[in-house]
Amino acid sequence: MTFEKHLGDLLGFEADTRVELVQVSEPGETPTLELRLQRDGHELGWLTQRRIRLCAGQIGALRDALNLMDADGRDAPAPRVHPMRRQDKVISMADLRRSS
Repeated sequence: MTFEKHLGDLLGFEADTRVELVQVSEPGETPTLELRLQRDGHELGWLTQRRIRLCAGQIGALRDALNLMDADGRDAPAPRVHPMRRQDKVISMADLRRSS
């Protein structure tokens, strides 16, 4: 049986995205960290697009690598709005024919 513990959410780089941080563990095994790129599916909720699982030994290496980042980027406050806003566009059949 797999156990998951929600650790937090990070604002995604693109609009309507986030990165969910989850501790995943199996009985008798060392917990791992999973980073999940998710997109807002509106009425469907958050949909996981990609998963990256780090084993226990990689978490310290990730922390060390983050500490090597320039302080102005690492310690900057998170924006309250998405840095990149996706432009919603209605695609017509004519647009689809032109692109093929």
